[in-house]
Amino acid sequence: MNRKWYGLVVLLLLVVMLIGRSVEAASVVAPGAKVQKLAGGFSFTEGPAADAKGNIFFSDIPNNRIHKWSLDGTLSTFRESSGGSNGLYFDKKGNLLACEGGGRRLVSIDPQGKVTVLADKYQNKPFNSLNDLWIDPKGGIYFTDPSYGRRDNLEQDGEHVYYLSPDRKRLIRVINDMVRPNGVIGTPDGKLLYVADHGGKKTFAYKINNNGTLSNKKLFAPEGSDGMTIDNEGNIYLTTRVVAVYNKKGEKIETIKVPEGPANVSFGGPDKRTLFITARTSLYSVRMRVKGVQQEPTGTELGFEQDIIETSAGDLKITFIGHATLMFNFKDRVVHVDPVSREADYTNMPKADLILVTHEHGDHLDTKVINMLRKEGTQIVLTKACAERVAGGIIMQNGDVQTVQGLNIEAVPAYNIVHKRSGGVPFHPRGRGNGYVVTFGDKRVYLAGDTENTPEMKRLKNIDIAFLPMNVPYTMTPEMVADAANAFKPKILYPYHYGQTDPNMLVNLLKRSKDIEVRIRKLR
Repeated sequence: MNRKWYGLVVLLLLVVMLIGRSVEAASVVAPGAKVQKLAGGFSFTEGPAADAKGNIFFSDIPNNRIHKWSLDGTLSTFRESSGGSNGLYFDKKGNLLACEGGGRRLVSIDPQGKVTVLADKYQNKPFNSLNDLWIDPKGGIYFTDPSYGRRDNLEQDGEHVYYLSPDRKRLIRVINDMVRPNGVIGTPDGKLLYVADHGGKKTFAYKINNNGTLSNKKLFAPEGSDGMTIDNEGNIYLTTRVVAVYNKKGEKIETIKVPEGPANVSFGGPDKRTLFITARTSLYSVRMRVKGVQQEPTGTELGFEQDIIETSAGDLKITFIGHATLMFNFKDRVVHVDPVSREADYTNMPKADLILVTHEHGDHLDTKVINMLRKEGTQIVLTKACAERVAGGIIMQNGDVQTVQGLNIEAVPAYNIVHKRSGGVPFHPRGRGNGYVVTFGDKRVYLAGDTENTPEMKRLKNIDIAFLPMNVPYTMTPEMVADAANAFKPKILYPYHYGQTDPNMLVNLLKRSKDIEVRIRKLR
């Protein structure tokens, strides 16, 4: 073999090896992790669901119990006489919702064990045997109602899927053409619903409409499922003889074998990177590379205004909390900007994947709130001055560019030119504060921080959305904001941090700038 051909063979072998390693690295299971049995001796386990801390609750249907597997590895009984509970799911208030197959009803169980019936009839006729459920980001509930076993006592005209509205006043049937619907799960943005037709041996995907109805039915997988779940990469987990993992395109990418036939799956644990599997007489788990999803809160639920911006990589949700405080939801990430307790109670706010802090003043930096929002893996981008009070952050100086949490971030100088204190010192000296340009998909979002219409700001290019401060004497006058906007021409402009300044003054100043849309939100 001559040297040329020898070199080609070696190159091909290296490519094959790299591809093999890439495929192995792409496994949803953590490297080296194995399925482990946590507990056994049950009759038929089902319906695993994680509470906010990551503890797992699951049903033992024939024994009429709901059990709890705690983070410390202890097993306890949460509820006796459970009504033959099957599928379980926690709402955002910490209540455990259960499909009572034997009781033929959907119930909510508060942390003290008080049971509230949410639905037990459709058109004044009892359900068949409620099986599985999923709660959408608005708080509405999708649930399946098949019938296993006897079929001569059914009062409904078939086996269907239903939706209970967030206010619990409207119950509608959303699927009526399945043989035997079973598992159900939705995407965290509330756009898609996956439903398994266990009897028809197929799984379908549906578009979720604003009123809770479903449309655009598409075959997702050529097999049905008992229970199912979703991970942060959009993969769907079906349970048959194995746990079958399908990517969002409907391609089977992996199988996870379990010693007993799996009936349902759910992510849990403190970091949501443990997959819990209920399988016949036992509860199993396996550590994962991927993690469970966190539903994106709606502006209505949080009590704040919210806008949705379409990007090439999915919707960007902007929550306007107040002053200079914002929250972004993008894909599976939560980004908090200058979170401070004076603008919101952060007790029940979503934990942060990324926190951006523009400078050290009290209306932008609140160390207690930052500690509240931190979780494992949270990253904080801040200035050098802020880093003196917050440990473990990523310091960005003016002009720096970094990729954090998969987002490109540029640090833009934020400082005063005109407005100064009585001693002649600028309210915000040059080099101390940051603005940030963050790229979400194909959208560039500029968060200016406390600044005036600086040359660096006016030289910005291709800004889709800009947040510009507008309150004197600390930042800009409406005329300064208009000057800057006309220079770099953002497509959408939000005045923020505007104190007692009337934002409508800016609207009037830019009324002839047809390419700039000024949006006023409650950011005083």
